[in-house]
Amino acid sequence: MVSVRNRGVGCRALGGERGASSVEAAIILPALLLVFFAIVHGAAFLHAGNIAQASAQAAYEEARLFDGTAAQGVAAGQAAGAASGGGLENVAVTVDRGTESVTVTVTGQAPMLIPGLPLDVTRTITGPVERWSQ
Repeated sequence: MVSVRNRGVGCRALGGERGASSVEAAIILPALLLVFFAIVHGAAFLHAGNIAQASAQAAYEEARLFDGTAAQGVAAGQAAGAASGGGLENVAVTVDRGTESVTVTVTGQAPMLIPGLPLDVTRTITGPVERWSQ
């Protein structure tokens, strides 16, 4: 067995730092986890925005038709939002169809991964109504 005296002065100086790596890990690991969850939360927000945009586009395409109605646009937007598989929660679709233009607004919430940080998503599309002209 090797005694402490035979190890040299350099090893004796490190003896007072035992457990330092555990303390460092306890400080750094929560910060790294927070950064990781923030990145994933941001990605979920961007995905929810894409779903809201697709829902708004589907609603617009249905409501802008020559014989389309606002109710048909709302139904198409709700169906597109429901087909997302939970990437956008509490989806609300509003369609304002006038004689010359259609405005569709889709709102919802991205899934909340960080407690206390809800992210609302809103996408709006405005465009012309399909008209018959001779």
